[in-house]
Amino acid sequence: MAKMRIYFTTDIHGSEVCFKKFINAASFYKADVIILGGDITGKAIIPITEKADGTFQCRFLGETITVNKGKTLEELTQKIRNVGFYPYITSQAEVEELLSNEKRMSELFTDLSIKELRRWLEFAEKRLKGTKTKCFISPGNDDIPIIDQVLNSSECIVNPNEKVVTIDDDIEMLSLGYSNITPWKCPRDITDDELYRKINQLTSAIKKPDKAIFNIHTPPHDSGIDLAPELDANMRPKLEPGGRVKMVPVGSKAVKDAILKHQPLLGLHGHIHESKGFTKIGRTLCLNPGSEYQEGILRGALIQLSDGKIKDFLFVAG
Repeated sequence: MAKMRIYFTTDIHGSEVCFKKFINAASFYKADVIILGGDITGKAIIPITEKADGTFQCRFLGETITVNKGKTLEELTQKIRNVGFYPYITSQAEVEELLSNEKRMSELFTDLSIKELRRWLEFAEKRLKGTKTKCFISPGNDDIPIIDQVLNSSECIVNPNEKVVTIDDDIEMLSLGYSNITPWKCPRDITDDELYRKINQLTSAIKKPDKAIFNIHTPPHDSGIDLAPELDANMRPKLEPGGRVKMVPVGSKAVKDAILKHQPLLGLHGHIHESKGFTKIGRTLCLNPGSEYQEGILRGALIQLSDGKIKDFLFVAG
């Protein structure tokens, strides 16, 4: 393929509206390849309890919401899905049981994560079936391991995590959904040493490093696209003199070292929502489109390749 247009986004954290926008980006931007780079599942469960009078009630985004069965209940559940949470219609007794039983809550979260992701994949298959679009969706450090099995079951998308996949005759893509250790101890947080070993194992399979894409969830350290608030012992942002939030680099040194060593064509990263931007590390262009999933805004990057080289790129949002 002499020319190729890639659409890349990341960190939608369960937002259904953002996922649908991602799938529709193929036709909207006329992209040959669409890539979702990680952190795809939701953050938490929002219980909706049925009351004695037949109404349904939940606590959502700081307010108590009461709706009737039917259209208004459907609208509420969709609103919850769109901002990245899982609606769960239940009884007050079960809510109390879940709050007192961490194992049961964890099992329910896993079940809902799988159920919602399968619904998403059904949507993707309907939209992408019969098209030539290549769709890659990989997990991120926030995603539980069982998500890989769900992604692997799809016939229309490819889960490239921990693999080197061929996008066309010239372009190969290395993908890793892990992150260096975060304060939240997420499911796929690993040490920088482990991350470097995983990258090196995969690079041995790459035939043309100068035309490769490194689709690695965590950005390279001290690159300008890995700035996040520095946290104190209570997980609160530290402030600089004058009251501004103190921002520090939190990306991976292993990722930066690997990029410097192998000099791929392109680095696709996310993880740090507030650090949208691009940088050059040697000859490698590294991008982080940022994330505003809770607002229902999908941030992404369009990359135009021609004859194995980057012709142009553009950040887009919608």
